[in-house]
Amino acid sequence: MNDTLATHSVDPISKRLHAMLAYRLGRQDSEIQDHFNLVNELYVDSLDLVEIEIGISETFGVNLSEKEMLAMETVGDLYQIVKAHIIEKQMLGNSITAE
Repeated sequence: MNDTLATHSVDPISKRLHAMLAYRLGRQDSEIQDHFNLVNELYVDSLDLVEIEIGISETFGVNLSEKEMLAMETVGDLYQIVKAHIIEKQMLGNSITAE
């Protein structure tokens, strides 16, 4: 089984990210793969980046910086950035409730 499919099927963050990207880019979920380059393979343009940023905010409740948006090249890069924000958000939430 493909590693991308295995990760996607068991990781809820990846699954939700792929579904959001498919919706925002007007594609099928099966057309979104972690190794795909956003610009060269998925043909993401600047308007799509804004749509993706909005989708991430609505789906995961995290906001990406302009620097992060410009730094990502692949779906996998985007996944790593989103996952890091979710972990940071959870850690901050736990530290606030622990006080």
